[in-house]
Amino acid sequence: MSMSNEMWVVIQLDSEPLAFPATLIKEVVPWQTLNPVPSNAVGVMGLVSLRGETLAVIDVLQMIGHGEMTEPSFMLVLDFPDSRVGLAVTKVEGVQYFSVDDMDTNMAGGYIQGTIEKDDRLYQLVSPVALEQLMAQHTDVGSLLDHH
Repeated sequence: MSMSNEMWVVIQLDSEPLAFPATLIKEVVPWQTLNPVPSNAVGVMGLVSLRGETLAVIDVLQMIGHGEMTEPSFMLVLDFPDSRVGLAVTKVEGVQYFSVDDMDTNMAGGYIQGTIEKDDRLYQLVSPVALEQLMAQHTDVGSLLDHH
């Protein structure tokens, strides 16, 4: 067991436990009503205003073609280098510590950099870079906000 444990925030998109690096998450806020988006960008659920900042809210399931979020209850505010985005999630489980050295990359792909098994559960670890690239492929968040 290596000592380089990092803090990850574990959430659920419908049922899958996904872990985001804690450094990526600016805050977690309760779900709120969204303003419609004047575009048909895949995976963009709408816009929300948080403390004077307008964010696009993303449904990653829809973006990767795995259906869509049915009943989001929280929104993760993700802090990317160039943008800030809201992410719809069903459930926030809390913080876990994982060591990336223990990660199994056999199932890596898309925005998942690998998996870690802990306490008989399989966690998918999100790659912030890959997630940002995925979102950029599907939607230009900047252009959504310009119309607003």
